[in-house]
Amino acid sequence: MKNLISAFCLVLTLMVGSVAADTGIADNHRDAIQKAMEQYIQSVTQMNGNGKFPVYDPETKSIVQLKFEKFHDTVEIKGRSLPYFVSCSYFTNSGGVTYDLDFLVSPNYGVVATLIHSKDGKKTAYDIH
Repeated sequence: MKNLISAFCLVLTLMVGSVAADTGIADNHRDAIQKAMEQYIQSVTQMNGNGKFPVYDPETKSIVQLKFEKFHDTVEIKGRSLPYFVSCSYFTNSGGVTYDLDFLVSPNYGVVATLIHSKDGKKTAYDIH
């Protein structure tokens, strides 16, 4: 129960901080969230063994191997019943296609999911509320 209350207080603090920030989340939280993303990307890339980040592409029904390029500047809070953070990163495949990946990050700064937001600027069908 104490952990649940602590997590709730953290989320509430982050949500209040996001109201004041023009880009969605106060800088110190954005940095922590993107640090978690960076560590996750490095870990998965290393485990993959080929220097690439694998992700499932539902359009092609295949795993694509991507090279990390850069993070977006913004982080948003999403989710009504259980808030989480969403931040994007640019990746490219060997053919030069740009993938915009959304990373869902828990209030404990753990990456819990990776989704394809867009390919070469064309948005995918999913929408997170």
